[in-house]
Order: sequence, then structure tokens, then C-alpha cells
Amino acid sequence: MIKPVITTKLTTTATTTVTVEKPVKIKKAGKQGVLITMIIDESGSMGVVRGSTITGFNEFVAGQRDSGFCGAGYLTLVKFEGWKVETVYHNRPLSEVPALDYDTYQPAGGTNLLDAIGDTIKAVNAVLSDKKKKDRPGVIITIMTDGEENSSRRYTNQQIKDLVAAAEKADWTFQFLGANIDAFSVGSTFGMHAANSVNYDTSSMADTFASVGASTVRMRMAKSVGMTTSEIYSSGLYTADELNKMNTKK
Repeated sequence: MIKPVITTKLTTTATTTVTVEKPVKIKKAGKQGVLITMIIDESGSMGVVRGSTITGFNEFVAGQRDSGFCGAGYLTLVKFEGWKVETVYHNRPLSEVPALDYDTYQPAGGTNLLDAIGDTIKAVNAVLSDKKKKDRPGVIITIMTDGEENSSRRYTNQQIKDLVAAAEKADWTFQFLGANIDAFSVGSTFGMHAANSVNYDTSSMADTFASVGASTVRMRMAKSVGMTTSEIYSSGLYTADELNKMNTKK
């Protein structure tokens, strides 16, 4: 089982106490199905694309559900805003994933991106820890944000960078999508590479989710035949057409 998290005080200001969480040992991913984890920005700026985010996400889930030839799929949805990181559902079989709606996606607050990534990595690691090596699923973590980090209180860039590096070494696969920021520059500060970072336009949410869905299907297939994370990155996560559609203003 994952060890209890111990926090230590890093800095204190007049308004905020920042703590740093100690890392855990990352477990090796397997190939008994795939645990797909979506980390979606729910900060206030996402309000203008609330409807298209809900629709796009639901279509993404439907596409994964229809891709049974990829093997078993399980979905975790994490939202983040302000100082809150919320798991909407955890490790659900795709056939049991409920639709996202206006009640379960309500943008508000700031962008606590680092806390969301750190909490999610530890939660996924707990799933792997509870299984024997031969029974573990593969891991795909997709992160979508439309702004820069400004609200995290428990993780630093370097801590997330270390966690991501350890996870990739254990064959977890990440993709980072950023809008209104330089996804390559921002992603690199916490361990993402050019191979798995993508700029998208918030006016192209439908195409963005469609492209993420297609990429996820390809990664699921690759993991089912034993491809490593480095091999998956080298093969390219997106086609030129998909990248163009995600970056085109509508």
C-alpha cells in the first residue's frame, strides 16, 4: 500500500501556508488493460468553454468505450481549481463512466495544476500498489489546462518533475495539453517533453478532445502489445492533421 503522506512546512506568508509532500516509490505499470486518467482544468477561465468541454469529454469517453479491441479500459477523472483537487470518479470501467454535466463541471477559482498532478500520480500509484505485478494495468495520464500554475500549495515544480520522471521510467505515459500558454515551455518546468506536449486552442475543444481520443486509442493499443513509454513517445502521439485541428481557431 502507498505510505501515508507526511507534509513539511516550506514557507509561510500573510495569506498562505505552503507545504511540500514527500514522494513515494512509483510502481511499475503493466499491460492488463489501461487506466486512463484525465486531469481537467476547472478554473474560472474555463467558464467560456464549459459547454464544449463537457460535450468533448463525453464524446472522448464514448470513443474509448467503443474501442474494445484495445482491451479493458478504466477511467479516472480529476478536476482542479483554486486550492481544490477533486476526483469525480476513480478507476471506473469505461462501461460504467457517467456523463459529465453542468452540475459536475463548474469552472471557478485559480489554477492549482501542480497539486492536481501530484495528487493524481499518488492515487494512480496506489492502484498499482494494490495489485500484483502481473495484474497491473498500463497507465495513461492526460493533463489539460488553459493557464499557468498560480494556486498550488503542496507541490513544487521540481517535485512534480521528479515524480513524472520516476513514473515514465516505470512505463507510465503522459500527455500535456496547454491553451493560452506555451505548452512546451510550461510543461518542461515539471517534466514534460516536446514529444508529449501540445498547444491547443480553446475555440477548438471538439477537435481537441477528438484528437486526444484518437491518440489515447493508439496508446492503448501500443501498451497492449508491450511498447514502452519511450517507444510510444518516439512514434508520435498525434498526426500532423490532429495537431493542426487542435491549434486552429474556430
